[in-house]
Amino acid sequence: MTLPPVHRALRERLLEVVPPECLEAGAAATPQLSLRLNPLRAPPHETRAELEAAGVHLREEPALPLAFTTDAPLRSVQACAAWREGRVHVQSLPSIAAAICLSPRPGHSVLDLCAAPGSKTSHIAALMENSGTLVAVDSSRARTFRLQELLRLLGARAHCITAHGERWARGQREAFDRVLVDAPCSAEGRILAGDEAAAAGWSPGKVRRLASLQKALLNAAIETLKPGGLLLYSTCTFSPEENELVVERALDHAAGAITLEPLPIALPHSRPALTEVRGKPLPPSLELARRVLPPQEGFFLALLRKTERPRSQTATADAMTLQGPAVRP
Repeated sequence: MTLPPVHRALRERLLEVVPPECLEAGAAATPQLSLRLNPLRAPPHETRAELEAAGVHLREEPALPLAFTTDAPLRSVQACAAWREGRVHVQSLPSIAAAICLSPRPGHSVLDLCAAPGSKTSHIAALMENSGTLVAVDSSRARTFRLQELLRLLGARAHCITAHGERWARGQREAFDRVLVDAPCSAEGRILAGDEAAAAGWSPGKVRRLASLQKALLNAAIETLKPGGLLLYSTCTFSPEENELVVERALDHAAGAITLEPLPIALPHSRPALTEVRGKPLPPSLELARRVLPPQEGFFLALLRKTERPRSQTATADAMTLQGPAVRP
């Protein structure tokens, strides 16, 4: 079995949670570019025709509207006016799936709690048709600037806020119909896809530190969600400490106020999430969450619905206060 040249601890962990045949498939796969067409800038059929005419031949992804793969190199896409004008955006298929699974609608109030660099934020804005309220929070000022630049390019509207999401969310109780928590993670999925920087930065200690942050982010995000609303928790890693165990903790912490929901689309190369980790049984409902495995970029998605207010909350929701400029197309 061939694995990327990462250190032994990561190799051993991957072998615990990723089937060997998936690792083999990932190592043997020919990299393909994936992208989505942006309806906020132009009718997608026109953009597709322009790309095809330029030699960028697209294959549809049936489960993911406006998502395509191509054998063309990135430079061929970047040479097109559609790229420079924000009519097409390069993005991994699992990342595209995240916004679709969240199911934002025009007029919704939506929170992206870990928003930069903005691929999912801009996709949410497109699904909302730039209506309603979209709030994009990120803890890094530099990353927030890059987020704003991408939203401008793609014609997406959002209120961009620089803040630590787990703290900022405490003042936004039951304010949002939809919440995305695409949490900072150890990026093991990108490591398998050949990201050398992610491999160099990986360590068991980093996994533990991030798992603590992820739990805080998810618990805070649940408080911002209206009863009946949906929350998508996602990462691009394989670590159970950052995936199933984070969701298990949230289910316990919310005291029956949230439930796992099946994803609304069938994801290629995905399997049910783990219901046992190193001999520890987990809630059977975790099977509704999905792990996306190689040859796709590794990903984890769990869809949660708020069924009632947790007992620790009061019946009166706090008013939502937005800080920061709205990015206009």
